[in-house]
Amino acid sequence: MAPAMDLPKTYDFSEVERRWQETWREEDNYFQDESDKPRFVIDTPPPYPTGNFHIGNAFNWCYIDFIARYKRMLGYNVMFPQGWDCHGLPTEVKVEEIHGITKNDVPREEFRRMCRELTLGNIEKMRSTLRRLGFSIDWSHEYITMLPGYFQKTQVSFLKMLQSGYIYQSEHPVNFCTRCETAIAFAEVAYEPRTTTLNYFDFDGVEIATTRPELLAACVAVAVHPDDDRYRSIRGRHLKVPIFGHSVPVILDEAVDPEFGSGAVMICTFGDKQDVHWWKQHDLELRKAIDRNGRMTPIAGKYAGMKSGECREAILADMKREDILRSTEPLEQRVGTCWRCTTPIEIMSERQWFVRIVPEEIMDAAREIRWNPEHMFLRMENWVDQMEWDWCISRQRIFATPIPVWFCQACGRMIVPDESMLPLDPTVTPPPGPCPDCGSTDISGEEDVLDTWMDSSISVLNITGWNGEDTPTIFPAQLRPQGHDIIRTWAFYTILRSVALTGQKPWEEILVNGMVLGEDGFKMSKSRGNIISPEEIVSEHGADALRQWAAAGAATGSDIMFIWNDV
Repeated sequence: MAPAMDLPKTYDFSEVERRWQETWREEDNYFQDESDKPRFVIDTPPPYPTGNFHIGNAFNWCYIDFIARYKRMLGYNVMFPQGWDCHGLPTEVKVEEIHGITKNDVPREEFRRMCRELTLGNIEKMRSTLRRLGFSIDWSHEYITMLPGYFQKTQVSFLKMLQSGYIYQSEHPVNFCTRCETAIAFAEVAYEPRTTTLNYFDFDGVEIATTRPELLAACVAVAVHPDDDRYRSIRGRHLKVPIFGHSVPVILDEAVDPEFGSGAVMICTFGDKQDVHWWKQHDLELRKAIDRNGRMTPIAGKYAGMKSGECREAILADMKREDILRSTEPLEQRVGTCWRCTTPIEIMSERQWFVRIVPEEIMDAAREIRWNPEHMFLRMENWVDQMEWDWCISRQRIFATPIPVWFCQACGRMIVPDESMLPLDPTVTPPPGPCPDCGSTDISGEEDVLDTWMDSSISVLNITGWNGEDTPTIFPAQLRPQGHDIIRTWAFYTILRSVALTGQKPWEEILVNGMVLGEDGFKMSKSRGNIISPEEIVSEHGADALRQWAAAGAATGSDIMFIWNDV
């Protein structure tokens, strides 16, 4: 280092930044519980611990750090906590890849141990990046959602909402990813354009057009528009389903589009959400043709055991052989896919756990929050307006918060633990006693686990000190900073849960930032090869250069394109 009176000819950012980091004390950033200063609590987003801090995360954390430092300079008692949203499928997949196993090859608890071990290692790597970027985080309020101290609160919140009627279990059509082998929420369905084939075929004398002939075994009705005179002669009749031979009624419904295809549609359980509406409205039969693994069930006859795509090709081949396939044409559709793996989702009738959605409550709380920028409120409003189903919160996975209930196998009674028993895994911990209804000891723990959003949606309750009973004295928080891409998930679910558990809004203000795009203008992804890591920027130009880029680069709510020259 140069003598104090001499300025070096070149600025050595690595030496200067390292020196200052050694000088700073983390305790200076701690929130003081007994302080008389006005408080400013930030509900920091808990990133998923992949081991790599994404440039989009770094961009958002720069915003948060600017605000935290500014508020401290104004004399506020600031809480800038750091959380880690650990549970979820990506970690399970990575563990299977590392160890060369599937989740079913080892005991559940052993698989969870492997997931926890990987996650803790990833968290340590990401902590190092956060410190290197110079963020003034309050590490005394760090939380890790997979550890007992946190998921105990998730389980308490589940029992509270179960008791108050917000949570219930029911058999209902749900979105299901056959690759991830789990139900997913409506918010986890991504719609993307895909070219499919519209197949016209003879359905007992009536021409039908469908993109999913593999669902013929699940056909429960044929629908036509009541004003479509072409089909006046078949009203009130039953038709025989080709290939499979069962009989289905012809129904009239104004939702049928006479201009699409042949104007007559087959209703299957389930091809899409419209099928669900018709199934409910007309009290139709339920026929399950596809199982959780994406294979055809026994009602598909000789096609049983085939993957749905294989079944589609086999049925089309048989239609040609029977001379009932009349024509085909390409069709552009918006196909619902799993947002994790892009597999087209199936709609299946499954017994699952749900959170009841009360739109008026959510919107009343959302209106009490300041939205910055203001137009982002419309995204929440539009999302709530289009909600059709309650939130499916159960998952058929392993690395997640266990659902803390048991069921009596003799009489079906649900047995709920006392909160003092939490946290627990009902597949490991036995119930407190025999069934209170019938006295049976044949009791099984719930194997389904909770959606990871059930963990992160109580982040604000956790950091403000919620004990499962009383609303914390420092609740609500002052600020929620987050990306616009998770308004329909993290923001929506947090508002819902805050209202259900406290009757209040979760924060005073929400600050929405945009996405960081690659130099090609597209969202960063491995497949495009346009990912830039914060570590790469810091190693070449230093943390201050990255922070300056974030400060100057974009307005709140707007996407920013990463360009090296800007750094």
